[in-house]
Parts: sequence; structure tokens; C-alpha cells
Amino acid sequence: DIVVLPAPYGKAPVIVDKFQNVVKNMTFPLYHLKPTFPMPSGGITPTVIPKLIEDLGTEVMIGSGGGIHAHPDGPIAGARAFRQAIDAVLQGIPLTEAAKAHPELAKALEEWKDPFGKGLLL
Repeated sequence: DIVVLPAPYGKAPVIVDKFQNVVKNMTFPLYHLKPTFPMPSGGITPTVIPKLIEDLGTEVMIGSGGGIHAHPDGPIAGARAFRQAIDAVLQGIPLTEAAKAHPELAKALEEWKDPFGKGLLL
């Protein structure tokens, strides 16, 4: 199962600790029940991927609508930018460094520097 929940990294006024506790409860083993995949959403862009993975790990689904479809070069470039951001984080490469080799990611970083003033970029 998947639970879509507002993320503190985007436009929702969510307290990070509460968000992390909800995710922990969703993924914690409980008798015969299988864990639930968290799907943070609401303003998720490639710029928040490092923080999202740092906080939640890799057992997560990323809910991104506008972060893909509002990419300046279109949704295909938006999807590529997300993949590039995820790969960079998993390889321990800062997004600004990865963007030098990936124009889609570079445009995403320019488009969404820190749109919600949360100081999350890179």
C-alpha cells in the first residue's frame, strides 16, 4: 500500500518531526501487517531529493506532479531531472556537481532554487 502525505520539503506547512514520525509508524513492523510505502508530495522538485532521501531513506515513493510537468523543457526533461537527482544522491554527488553533466538537472536547479524559503537546496 501507499500513503500520500504532505511533505515538509514543499509547499505544505508540515513540521518535520511529525512528518518523520508518521513515516516511521507507516514503515514499522507490526505483527503480520506489511509496511506501507510513504509517498511525500506537494511541491516536491529535484532540489529537495537530497533532504528527502536523507530523512526517509530509499524505501519511499516520490510524489511529484509539478516538479516534472513544470520543468522549463517539458515533462520528459522533468522526469530526467528527477532521475539524475536521485542517481546523484545515491552516488554521493552534490546536485550542483551532477548538474554540470546533466542539462535537465541544471535547469531544474535554476527553476527551483528554494521556492518555499526552506533552505533545502543542495
